[in-house]
Amino acid sequence: MATHARPAPIGLSPAQLRNRMILSARRIITEHWPRVDRCPICGSGWPYTATVYAYDYLGSVGQGDWVPPEQVRGQR
Repeated sequence: MATHARPAPIGLSPAQLRNRMILSARRIITEHWPRVDRCPICGSGWPYTATVYAYDYLGSVGQGDWVPPEQVRGQR
């Protein structure tokens, strides 16, 4: 049985992928920042599933206490 070499990765480096995922998680949290206890996008109860996953990811990379900047939160 022949052993096949793994294909060379094309696209993002691990650091670039990590940074892009951090930005995506922050965007999800910002877009779904709650008003009282409801998601302003879809009206679902809080915590919203997308933000739970986003905070879980940020927590896994040491940024679990991140919140949107005050000026962004004030726009909602």
